[in-house]
Amino acid sequence: MYMACIRDKRYQHHQQTMSGAREQQYWLPGYGLSRHIVLGHIQYFLGPSASARPFTYQGREGYLINGMPLTREQINDLAVMSREYERQEAARMTTHAGLDTSYSGQASEPYINEPIPVHQRPQARRRPHRIDNRRAR
Repeated sequence: MYMACIRDKRYQHHQQTMSGAREQQYWLPGYGLSRHIVLGHIQYFLGPSASARPFTYQGREGYLINGMPLTREQINDLAVMSREYERQEAARMTTHAGLDTSYSGQASEPYINEPIPVHQRPQARRRPHRIDNRRAR
């Protein structure tokens, strides 16, 4: 319940601050982010026109996002929700398998889920530099 309240406030704040921003297409690294959470909650964070799909960029797994840029707070919320989801799924699986193990995740992991723009328009087209291969006489 508390997390829902935090997410509601962050979503409203994001909508107010990003009203001047335009939608983008960018890659979000998937480290520590559950596919179930990202795909199921992206519209909650970015609005109904946002979309996400699994995507590999430079050999790394992640998500291709179409929508407003996620804030660090929102990415952190997705990571917290993902850890909780994975913890619940692990507990559910061990209960069904008849095992009794506890999950312990590390909270002090480095922040590596910085969004990376994928399709940007070039600012100004530069002329190719021509090299004169003739000898000076």
